[in-house]
Amino acid sequence: MRALSLFAMLLLLSGCSDLLAPSGEPAKLYTLRPPTQVVTSAPQVHWQLLIATPDASLEIDSSRIAVAPAPMRIDYYANVAWSDRAPAMMRDMLIEAFDKSGRIGAVGRQSGGLKSDYLLSSDLRDFQVETSGEPVSHIGLMVRLVRSRDRSIVASRLFDTKTPAGSNFDDAIAAFDRGLQTVLPEIVDWTLVEGAKNQ
Repeated sequence: MRALSLFAMLLLLSGCSDLLAPSGEPAKLYTLRPPTQVVTSAPQVHWQLLIATPDASLEIDSSRIAVAPAPMRIDYYANVAWSDRAPAMMRDMLIEAFDKSGRIGAVGRQSGGLKSDYLLSSDLRDFQVETSGEPVSHIGLMVRLVRSRDRSIVASRLFDTKTPAGSNFDDAIAAFDRGLQTVLPEIVDWTLVEGAKNQ
């Protein structure tokens, strides 16, 4: 209960999009880091991969930092925000993680005119702190690997991780970082293996 009360003090009422503190100062911005090193046992590949910005619900597709005090309910922390919308941050961190693996020919952001062997599309289903029990940061990404030449989905998988978030806001942000250290290398490894199998 003590941990939950600490979290409750930081909540912004659901639906409010004002990113100004009561003093009129801009909200404090937070960013997340991909792993500094991505170690994988996947094979070296020479094909090219484009990564699409994940789809997300309106509650998640935001720069506001989401918190779920109960199932089926989303609120937001007050006076703080991500440095970008959550799906865009996830896309950029995925690109950097693939780059750091050193195992792929080329990887980049999906945009008009660029061609690749594969496209990685995804749905960002969870990107919030959950406080209905012991606080955790929850990252859930449904990933699909699409072969470009025939637009077929050759593999799909849900990557889902919950990381203990402690009892204050800084702990919650750190928990997102720790969760990404786990889930991003798993996505890189899975993608390289599945892509090599389905060329």
